[in-house]
Amino acid sequence: MTWVDADEVIEFTGLKPSMLKLQSNDDGKLYVIIEAWTKQSEDLIKSYCNNDFKKEVPLTVKNVCLRLTANMVTQAIARRDTPITKVNDWNISTVGSRIFTNDLKEDLEPFKIDISHTSDKIEFFAITGSDIHGESNHKRRRF
Repeated sequence: MTWVDADEVIEFTGLKPSMLKLQSNDDGKLYVIIEAWTKQSEDLIKSYCNNDFKKEVPLTVKNVCLRLTANMVTQAIARRDTPITKVNDWNISTVGSRIFTNDLKEDLEPFKIDISHTSDKIEFFAITGSDIHGESNHKRRRF
């Protein structure tokens, strides 16, 4: 189950199948696309926050997921309608790919888990040369 359902995204964005160049009655395909984008949004949020949200997902996080998915919708529409934009006589530009914007990241700050202070033990072997019997002297160190 996703944090945000397709109906919420459709209501929030006003998305219609025709806006994604689908048949006007192809709601099934539209729902499949939105559900895939919602799952991708959830994964981006989990990765950014280092948090799987095993317990109940806070409403703020759900709201960020909705807006992130809406950004995907907006970008998909823009790319289908105007993939290349002429800036002036010499420059052309494409639609940007930024969907996970700073405002969304700021809203997620309270839910981030800082993993920079955790340490995992590292084991390695040190070869220090030969001992008096001509055999290698291996030492195991644990940090």
